[in-house]
Amino acid sequence: MTPLRSADELAPGMEFDLGGFVLPRAEVLEFAARWDPQAFHLDDEAARHSVFGRLVASGLHTYSAAVGHLIRSGLLAEINLAGGGAELTWPAPLGPDEPVTMRLVVVEIRTSRSKPEMAVAKLRYLVATAGDGTLVLDALGTHFLKR
Repeated sequence: MTPLRSADELAPGMEFDLGGFVLPRAEVLEFAARWDPQAFHLDDEAARHSVFGRLVASGLHTYSAAVGHLIRSGLLAEINLAGGGAELTWPAPLGPDEPVTMRLVVVEIRTSRSKPEMAVAKLRYLVATAGDGTLVLDALGTHFLKR
């Protein structure tokens, strides 16, 4: 993906197709064991008796993978300065080995009042299953970007 050279290239409503990724089963289990050790992330039998009815990836893992995917895409490589927080929702669970696609939508972009050489961007991460388009992550992240 061609890197942006300035936050000034962004405008509300712009969308970027970032391709897709997969959370392999072994990685789902490893992440859960370390960071989110709930039975429905770790054990098939326990997960069958959970609200999900199957083993599912941690939402925190899904979000972390989406951030990594955005950074690896190279889109913000020349302008990303830092993150400033995020609002997260997981409308549906994501199973291990289930391919997803990711879109990035520019919700808001403005010049920083205290640092005019910097922009504050609200970027929506939309991650959906590749098979049927079910949304599994809707995250609104704040990014500080070079102008």
